[in-house]
Amino acid sequence: MTFNGILVSLLVLWAPLHASAQAPVAISKNDLNKRLLLQVSYEHEAGRQDFMNTRSRIVEFERHGESLHMVEEARDSSLSPYVLATIPIHGETERSLLVDFNAGFDKIFKEEDRTGEDYYGRVDREDYSFFRLFHRTILSASRNGPMLVLTQQALTEDGEPVLVYYYLSPYHPNPNFTPFEIKNLDRFGFYETYPEQRSGRTVLYAMKFDTKKPIVFALSSELPAQYREAVRDGALYWNHAFGLPLLQVTDAPEGVTAPDPRYNVIQWEMHGAIASTSHIQGDPLTGEILHAQIFIPSRTVNEGPLAEQNDRLRYVVAHEVGHALGLRHNFANGPVSTVMNYFSVEQAARIGHDVIRSGDNALEYDRQVIRHVYLGTALDLDTLPAFCTDYQPGCAPFSPTIRLGAETNPNPVGDAASQRGH
Repeated sequence: MTFNGILVSLLVLWAPLHASAQAPVAISKNDLNKRLLLQVSYEHEAGRQDFMNTRSRIVEFERHGESLHMVEEARDSSLSPYVLATIPIHGETERSLLVDFNAGFDKIFKEEDRTGEDYYGRVDREDYSFFRLFHRTILSASRNGPMLVLTQQALTEDGEPVLVYYYLSPYHPNPNFTPFEIKNLDRFGFYETYPEQRSGRTVLYAMKFDTKKPIVFALSSELPAQYREAVRDGALYWNHAFGLPLLQVTDAPEGVTAPDPRYNVIQWEMHGAIASTSHIQGDPLTGEILHAQIFIPSRTVNEGPLAEQNDRLRYVVAHEVGHALGLRHNFANGPVSTVMNYFSVEQAARIGHDVIRSGDNALEYDRQVIRHVYLGTALDLDTLPAFCTDYQPGCAPFSPTIRLGAETNPNPVGDAASQRGH
C-alpha cells in the first residue's frame, strides 16, 4: 500500500475486525521511529453533549525492550520528547511486532484540539494533564486507507462510561496547503494551532480547510426529511460568504454517524444533546482542518410552525458550520453582521429567512473575514464590523443591543456556550 508515494506497512490489522476484538495489532518494524499523526476524541455515554476532541499530536513509536513508547515529537521549548503511552509487545515476527493498544491507551489528555491566544496566551504551556481510563475494552478496529481507527470503551475514575476514538496515520503535511498566521484578536477571530516557535518568534496558525479541494459536509441519515433542505441552506450560506462554490453538501451513507474521519458529518441528535456543537481536528503544525463533526439536537426545532422551525434551523446550522470552518464567535454589539453571534428565537428565524433562505449576499463580517483567511482578500477596515469573542473583557453573548430591525433578543438561541466556542 502506498500513501503519497511512501510505502506504509504500519497498519497491518488482525482479521476479522469486529466488536470486542482484543487481539494485538501487528506493526511493521520498518515503521518504528516514523512520524505519525495521533488524533483522539471521546464522548461520555450520557450523550454527545460531552463530545470533545483532544489535542492532535505528532508522535513516533520507539522500542524499549518488551514495550513500545509512543512519544510526542519534541517541541522547540521541550528538552526531550514526552512519553504519551507505554504499549506492551505481546509477540513478534521477523518483520512485525504484535502490540496491545488497549493496555497502553489508558489515559485521555485534557487539552482540546483548538486554541486561541485568549485561552492560554501565546506560549505553549505544555499541559499534559489527563484523566485515567479503567476497565478498558477495544470495541472495534478498522482501516481508513493508511489510517488505523480504534474505538475503545472505558470507565472514568468516577465510574462514568466513556467512548474513545483513536485515529493514527502516517504524518505527511499537505504540500498544497497554505497556512494563515493569526497575529492577534483585534479585528476578527479564528481557532488556532498551539503556539510554535518559527524563526525566533511565536506563531499561531488559523485552523481552516484547504480550498484547493472541495469542502464537503455529509448529512446524517437520521435527519428528518422535512428539515434536510433547511440544513443544506444553512451549510451552503458560506458559499455566499466565499463568493465561490467551495462548500458542498451530500448525504452520508447509511450507518455513517459522527464522529467519522472519512466525512465532515452534520449529525442529527435525538437524545441527550442540549444545544448544538461543532468540533474540528486538524494538522497541529499547519492548521489544516482534516475533519469536522457537527451535532444538531432535535430540540432545536421543537417549537412553532414548520416554516419557522426551518428558518431557525438555517441559522443554527450556518453558525455551527462557521465554527467547523474555523471561525470564532463574534458577540460585538450593533447591527447584525454575522451568524457567529447568538440571537433571540425571533431574530434567528429572521436571519434564517431573510439572509440565508433568500440566497442574498452573506453578512458583512462573515464575508470579509472568511475571504481574508481562506482566499487572501484584504480586509476593508473602514467597513469591517466590530468584533469581540469569548473571554475578552466586556464581551458577552446575548447582548441586548444586538439589532435586527427594531428587535432585541429576550429569548436567546445559541450553541453550547458552556463548552468553549461551540
